[in-house]
Amino acid sequence: MNKLLIVDGNSIANRAFYALPFLSNHDGRPSGAVFGFANILIKLISQEMPSHIVIAFDHARKTFRNELYSEYKMQRKPTPEELISQFAVIKEMLSCMDIKVLEFAGIEADDIIGTIAKSYSGEKFILSGDRDLLQLIDDRTTVWLTKKGVSEVDKVDENRLRELYNLRPSQIIDLKALMGDSSDNIPGVKGIGEKTALTLLEKYDNLTNLYNNIEKIGGKLQEKLQSDKDMAFLSRQLATIKTDCDFEFNIDDCKLKFPFSNKAREFFLAWDFSSLAKNNDIFSSDIEPKQEVERASLTSEVLAQMSKSTLSTFCYNLAKMEFFFDDKIYFLESNFSMFDSQMSLEDVCCGLKKIFEDEKILKITCSAKSDIHLLDNYSIKLNNYFDLYVGEYVINAGNKAAKEIPIESFESEQKRISQEISKQKLDFIYEKIEKPLIEILCRMEEDGFKINSEMLDVIDIEFIDKLSKLTKRIYESAGEEFNINSPKQVAHILFDKLGIKTYNNKKQSTRADILDELAYIPIVSDIKDFRKYSKLKNTYIDVYKNLISTSGDILHTTFNQTLTATGRLSSSEPNLQNIPTRNDEGKNLRKILVSKFEGGKIISADYNQIELRLLADMSGEEHLIEAYKQGRDIHAHTASQIFGVPIDKVTESQRRDAKAVNFGIIYGISDYGLSQNIKTTRAKAKEYIDAYFARYPKVKLFMSDNVKFATEHGYAVTKFGRIRKIPELQSSKYMTRSFGERVAMNMPLQGTASDIIKLAMIGVHQEFQSQNLKSQLILQIHDELIVDTFPGEEKKVEKILKEQMESVIELKVPLVVSMGIGDSLYDCK
Repeated sequence: MNKLLIVDGNSIANRAFYALPFLSNHDGRPSGAVFGFANILIKLISQEMPSHIVIAFDHARKTFRNELYSEYKMQRKPTPEELISQFAVIKEMLSCMDIKVLEFAGIEADDIIGTIAKSYSGEKFILSGDRDLLQLIDDRTTVWLTKKGVSEVDKVDENRLRELYNLRPSQIIDLKALMGDSSDNIPGVKGIGEKTALTLLEKYDNLTNLYNNIEKIGGKLQEKLQSDKDMAFLSRQLATIKTDCDFEFNIDDCKLKFPFSNKAREFFLAWDFSSLAKNNDIFSSDIEPKQEVERASLTSEVLAQMSKSTLSTFCYNLAKMEFFFDDKIYFLESNFSMFDSQMSLEDVCCGLKKIFEDEKILKITCSAKSDIHLLDNYSIKLNNYFDLYVGEYVINAGNKAAKEIPIESFESEQKRISQEISKQKLDFIYEKIEKPLIEILCRMEEDGFKINSEMLDVIDIEFIDKLSKLTKRIYESAGEEFNINSPKQVAHILFDKLGIKTYNNKKQSTRADILDELAYIPIVSDIKDFRKYSKLKNTYIDVYKNLISTSGDILHTTFNQTLTATGRLSSSEPNLQNIPTRNDEGKNLRKILVSKFEGGKIISADYNQIELRLLADMSGEEHLIEAYKQGRDIHAHTASQIFGVPIDKVTESQRRDAKAVNFGIIYGISDYGLSQNIKTTRAKAKEYIDAYFARYPKVKLFMSDNVKFATEHGYAVTKFGRIRKIPELQSSKYMTRSFGERVAMNMPLQGTASDIIKLAMIGVHQEFQSQNLKSQLILQIHDELIVDTFPGEEKKVEKILKEQMESVIELKVPLVVSMGIGDSLYDCK
């Protein structure tokens, strides 16, 4: 049986946009409304199986209603840019789904829907969030109102309409005429709301009959009705959906072709809607399946042929032991037979040594660092390679997680990524920073950091003893035993049993900030200490002991090169970049990190205030530049400027507050954020920020220019050309947009600092090699490089670190490196 689905396109797009969190595709283009629209549409199609479908869109706001009433819809807020951009994408998607779209100049979507509903005599249902369309209900027409975003619908037919409002469909128009509609700026009768309007219609049936019996209505209600009679009838005209618009409509053009063709799947893939693309139930089974690439077992004969015939490009995946050759995927099968007749991993790697080491052959891989680790086992060097994931990271940092790429697509992906790198002028970032860094990170992972296991045991025993004593004291103070790790049980003890009151009657929470305010109470102080020692033991000591029990006394971290949006490296399994420095107990953990060389030393080289120096350079603020050139204490200098006191009169408290302002400015801190950091009022914090910008006006201009540039171009850029796309700047949501603005302010600074430390790592590594040093660069902690130094090489290492780190780039201010040396990482500070 024929069944027509009519969709109010604007309504569903708006609902989807506001119902979902901010989403974007791999290019940073907003996609939430498109994804939500697709999901609700596909859900309804799958459940209801309409035979025909049509989507109606508004073409523009100006219609005959604006001629009747110039204020019609004029109060509406402008549609957010990030939603406007998605309407074209939604229509492109509908085209790929072969779904009919109708929009006409001067005709609202409601009127298109009304005309179709009137002209089509078969069964039909209308999908919308707009209650105006309830007037179109009849025995063949149901309106499905979206609710809870777009995940559910209320199927409103004549009976359901009676349940909701005790009205007939035509009375919806009179209801709007009386109560008006703020969303469309339909005036109605002032002072009459929905309840009064429904009561009047129940008694008088319709607007005309109501005014014919106006004398029967007394008091102020009559006055309201009489004074706004013209507006009431005008509102009825505005609220009446036209059902006789002049446009061509052929129901046969709306026949639904479901399941969809492969064109829809390709659209979903292009927009990263993987959950839809993988849903085979919504695609036609007669779609010609993608031609599967032939797979075959790797043999010694094929291996020899590969080595002989590969001349220019070689695509491989060592993690999966897959190799693309002669339009086939060859793979190494696992050997489960009792006879060792198959090739080994070593056979394969050594058999391909000529390819891996040939500078003329481009090796295309998705994980060069892992490949180098593996090939090192067989003394094979990987030359002339392209890492797909690193390349993708360079062009889309922070906006797209690396998705798995089939090996048969490696070459086409390499060409696409290379073209994008050139197009976006990112060649320096890939060729001079990220690619050279791959091998350096590999060496750092292999070398590792030695653990003093005896010291680790000493600290472990100390922590166990402290936790035991704290537990005993906490139980005594509480008068009972309970789970100290349970926030719920801690809250019960503190607030219910002991009756402790939070400051200013804040919520009875056991969050760290609330416990900080109550730390003068012995049990609260003990609970804070218990949490501190427990976290240090669980996060560091237990993890380290477990790792060295299986790998000896060397910790081998993994450096993640393609995770952060700013270009910074991260470390995992274990994370050696997050060893605490703010308290003595955390700092003591650094004592366990020592040199692997007998009599060796650990040397640390740390950039001094690199982001503040970059702020001075990139903003061109003379006061800051001069202060750094003269080697002044920049925090005392800023305190002198914003508090208006001579630098030698700056107090420690003023310097501390100025330091918070200095670093807060880099991250676009608000007055509220600063007030929380320095424990003052928002008014005082705002006063500090205003005083800072008054003294350093070019800093404020630099920050605002960064936001302006990123808003116009869609990305922020470092001094070296690294980009970070910031689609959040186009958001209509204040919090999302504010986040984007802070990113735009900070990315040029933090991203440039990341580029500088990476270039320094490359320079240091190359100097170590050229001078044949045995010392090893083993760790990078953001702005700090750590070297495990061979005995007798200390002076050379310090000289190399200082020269390479301070000469990476010439700025308007000097780059200064602080050095530290000792038997452990702890001793370097």
